[in-house]
Amino acid sequence: MEAIPRLRKPAQARTQERVARALQTAEQLLLAGNPEEVSIPDIAEASGVPRASLYQFYANKHQLFAAIAEQHLSRVAEEVKHGGSALKGFHWRQITFLLVQAASQYYNRNPVAGILILGWPMSRETYLAQEVTIENIGDELRVIYATASPPVALTAAPDVGTIITELAFSLMKYGYYRQGEISEEIIQQASIAVVGYLQQVLPPEVAQSQPSEQQVSALQALLAASARTPA
Repeated sequence: MEAIPRLRKPAQARTQERVARALQTAEQLLLAGNPEEVSIPDIAEASGVPRASLYQFYANKHQLFAAIAEQHLSRVAEEVKHGGSALKGFHWRQITFLLVQAASQYYNRNPVAGILILGWPMSRETYLAQEVTIENIGDELRVIYATASPPVALTAAPDVGTIITELAFSLMKYGYYRQGEISEEIIQQASIAVVGYLQQVLPPEVAQSQPSEQQVSALQALLAASARTPA
């Protein structure tokens, strides 16, 4: 795989605090205006961080935005990882829906993630950096689907975990482009796309299986509990 270019990261605590403050300010500016209208001088002025300090780590605003996007994508990966234990014993079709729903809700709760990951044109550098995290998500999916009932083995070659992540991601981008958010309809369509692909690559007895009545009841209880829990 092509080498991934990595940006220089701050080492000293004081510098880390400055950069973190600048990135947080950049998120606030992105919520208030179009990314095209936000510049590093704007971020420096609003955050109180000298622009020279920012240029040490980001050659331009695209690199700075890419750093924010990668942070959010890493958080999506963490949510997938930590939420996986709650999906143990569900049918793989149900797991697919729940994972797509969870990722979509993250983007809806975090508008800047939607702006930069789903709606902002990526450079080659940004694309390569994000692909590493997407592959990490694919690795987590292999672990999660293995705990399904019946168990599902996602192959590493071809990398089925990463492929289904990309499939769902492409539908999320489409929904964000059309509606500015990921609607319930798009969540359903993304789930259908992933299920359709898995039906082609899983063993026939697994691909044709359906959730049991007990699994259906468990999913209904989980969704009802989630609806009662504040976001």
